[in-house]
Amino acid sequence: MKSMTVPLLVAAALVWLCLPGPAVAQVSWNQTSYNNLVGADSSSTIAPGTLITARNWQQYRDFMPVGMQELWANQFFWRLPANAAMQVVATVPTPLPKKYRDDTEKYASQVSLVPDPSGGYNIKGYVAGVPFPHPSGPQAGVQIMYNEYYAYIPYVITTYAKLGFTMDKFGNKYVNEVREVNFKVKHLSDPGKAVDLPGTGDVFLTQNNVIMEPEQSKYVNSLQIFHDNPADLPESYVFVPSLRRSLRLTTAARCSPLVGSDYTQDDERSMNLQPPIFQSRFLGYKKILVAYPTSGYTEKNNYYKPLYFPSPAAVTWQVRPVAVLDIRRVPSMTGGYCYGSRMAYIDRETWQPIWMDLYDAELHLWKIGPSIYRPMPIPGTNGDVATGAGGPGDGDYMFWDIQNNHLTFDIQSGGQINQDAGQFDNYARWGTPGGMDQVMQ
Repeated sequence: MKSMTVPLLVAAALVWLCLPGPAVAQVSWNQTSYNNLVGADSSSTIAPGTLITARNWQQYRDFMPVGMQELWANQFFWRLPANAAMQVVATVPTPLPKKYRDDTEKYASQVSLVPDPSGGYNIKGYVAGVPFPHPSGPQAGVQIMYNEYYAYIPYVITTYAKLGFTMDKFGNKYVNEVREVNFKVKHLSDPGKAVDLPGTGDVFLTQNNVIMEPEQSKYVNSLQIFHDNPADLPESYVFVPSLRRSLRLTTAARCSPLVGSDYTQDDERSMNLQPPIFQSRFLGYKKILVAYPTSGYTEKNNYYKPLYFPSPAAVTWQVRPVAVLDIRRVPSMTGGYCYGSRMAYIDRETWQPIWMDLYDAELHLWKIGPSIYRPMPIPGTNGDVATGAGGPGDGDYMFWDIQNNHLTFDIQSGGQINQDAGQFDNYARWGTPGGMDQVMQ
């Protein structure tokens, strides 16, 4: 996940989230704000070496996600300090792994969209690689949503989230450490691995998170299991140490807080959606500032407080082509859903999500935040890298809840992929409900 800041008393967190917050500036969804972003085919850009500050940020606002513009405008409780800055550097290509590119060339021509009973679209003929390398036509937004859903993920990846916390407006923090282990067992594009691993049933992807610190939360363990049919909602389990067993949770609770953080179940992997039950409208390719970690990203002192926005010592920013999507639940399933619109920014080269603007059911801006990935070498390849890595990739992850004056912050490092994952390369242990019972051993 993008952060696993986990209060032990999850029930208390649920009550807190239901309490009304103080009055804040209200920003309503406005398509003009997204239309005004600089088009990817524009000759306009930001020169490498530019330092964006409080004095000049409006000159570059149309290269910023709308939520970032609102942060710079300083109209919320979470305000950037006067000395905040963003360092722009030259754009560096991040090509997809060779096997993934080869699979795209081999299989993409046979992939199509088919109407789903939900009112959305399912996918047909997908094997591996990018399903729609050249999105086009009236369903381009749906095609890009599937490109993100099937973006490159290694067979197994694990990281350790050592510097993570949630924080309220009073500066109260709940800090923890989390071991994260994700498996992808179908539609693989990893050298030496079958496309679909035998003995895994209809499972596509698993996401496992184990609390290691503090002591009072140790061994709390959550697991999500995604099925090969993208229309099927994932199964969710939690291991409760006091009961010495795991419990299966309802699949309908996609809006519930993800173990106490400001993320919901649908915010895992930055965008943990089931494409057939969503509609996605493509608003165009835009030139957007995208952050990449520096060697100093693991130091909390390299973030501007109180909102922990990254300073130039933690990240640098590149101008990259990004697809902007307006994603909403299909009309038949909007009732009771938390988000009225998910404005997703998807990197055009990697198909990974790099920023989210989340609007509530009344289309008022609610949460905003980036996913900042560190490109990670893929073992056994000739220099290929994973960017985003499907969930717990090394990097920075923040979510600012501007309606409730709350935030979630996470730094993940120590990533290990595939054969480098050591003891974590054990699907039965880390990818199944039965394995959760071994967490205290």
